Amino acid sequence: EDPGPVRRHRLLGLVLLVALAPAASSATADTIDDYIRTEMKARRIPGLTLAVVLNGTVTKMQGYGVANLEHDVPVRPDTVFELASVSKQFTATAIMVLVEAGKVQLDEPILSYLPRGPETWKGITVRHLLTHTSGLPTLGEDFKALRPGGTRKDYSTAQLFDAASKDTLSFPAGARFQYSDVGYFVLGMIIEQASGRRYRDFLEERFFKPLGMSSTSVLDHWKILKHRAAGYTLRENELVNSRRVTQSELPSWGGVLSSVKDLITWQAALTAGRVVKPSTLAHMWTPVRLNDGASYPYGFGWQVDERRGHRWISHGGITGTEVSEFPDDRLTVIVLSNLGQTLGWTRVNAWGLTYGVAGRHIAGLLVGPETAQPDPDAGLSQRLRDVLAAISRGENAPLVTPRLAQYFTSFTQQVTAERLATLKSFTFVTCDDVRGRAMERFGATVHRICHYRLINAAEIRYYSFWLTGEGRIADIWSSTE
Repeated sequence: EDPGPVRRHRLLGLVLLVALAPAASSATADTIDDYIRTEMKARRIPGLTLAVVLNGTVTKMQGYGVANLEHDVPVRPDTVFELASVSKQFTATAIMVLVEAGKVQLDEPILSYLPRGPETWKGITVRHLLTHTSGLPTLGEDFKALRPGGTRKDYSTAQLFDAASKDTLSFPAGARFQYSDVGYFVLGMIIEQASGRRYRDFLEERFFKPLGMSSTSVLDHWKILKHRAAGYTLRENELVNSRRVTQSELPSWGGVLSSVKDLITWQAALTAGRVVKPSTLAHMWTPVRLNDGASYPYGFGWQVDERRGHRWISHGGITGTEVSEFPDDRLTVIVLSNLGQTLGWTRVNAWGLTYGVAGRHIAGLLVGPETAQPDPDAGLSQRLRDVLAAISRGENAPLVTPRLAQYFTSFTQQVTAERLATLKSFTFVTCDDVRGRAMERFGATVHRICHYRLINAAEIRYYSFWLTGEGRIADIWSSTE
């Protein structure tokens, strides 16, 4: 699944046509509008902006709904949203700018840049931080020393570094993937040490100002930002303000605010080689290789994957944001919404819209439009359904490869249980034969990917199972379409 070099993914020159492209038929536009509005209503998303760039032309840049429920302010293309973890691509790119300048080395131990770090960080390199393979703790288990006494309004870099230094590592560096905001905080410190500039100043001077991204900035809760969207979440099934008011001096894991208008500019410059070299971007868009030789579909600040033969580079943010690149199809889809997740509260469902929009541009990407075929192996279908049931109960499923099973969490269990609780049907749709593509998933060779339609009381969802030649499950993925 190595995506290799970035092939011919260049937006035509550096000029983007903001008007809708004549080639985009009104029928297609209406289909996208209908899809977005239907999903917003079903998912209770107050407002979002959508941008679609196809073959170097902006075919859609539009706001839907409201940016602020209290004042009924409509969303516009220049509405500013808190990107949350979509920001990680800016931190990763800043590191790669310093790599190109010879100021940072990817495989250098991070203690070379931060000598005051703890002895437990000795085996961690810059590459480990970029790919979330450092062993630093995941969300909810990070910065634990800050928790006694409750959440504070302000955190200095020194306070965050002290807490990060006391966190316990989950595994040896390079052993596996574990998403870690701590790792991207530490990358921010390395950027400041290697550049001699504050993180926010480095991004402003190297990226935002030169590219004319006037609506983009690093989070500062004291600052008044024009056209800023309010953030919402669900609590006891009611829309409420999300109350994300903590100020971090160095928010390098998720502190950029921007608009779709600016992100179009950023993506165009990034893929055209104006920010980093094309070879550098290709490196960032390559799946990480773990110590045991298996790969994981994450690069540097980007999820790096493929669906049904189409390379897919993407990232989401907890605030309801998502960016997807389909480089070989020359398609970019950006969705910024103001419905996000807050840890410990009612789950929201604001993500996956970029994939749904992409599937309405790329033929064959989605499973839903496929004509359902007769199930060639009802026994296999039942076994796969039983695997989902086992996951929902937190039990081991022998069909699942050990490398995949290690990535199941209590969250995986809870979400699967919720989806199965009101299950109406689980039916076979089709299988994709991938034996000719040398596809690997978590170290296992994949022979086919089988797709199923799951219908419950809340939604229609498609489950895809990556199957080995022995019929074991190397990966599971699901999406609404």
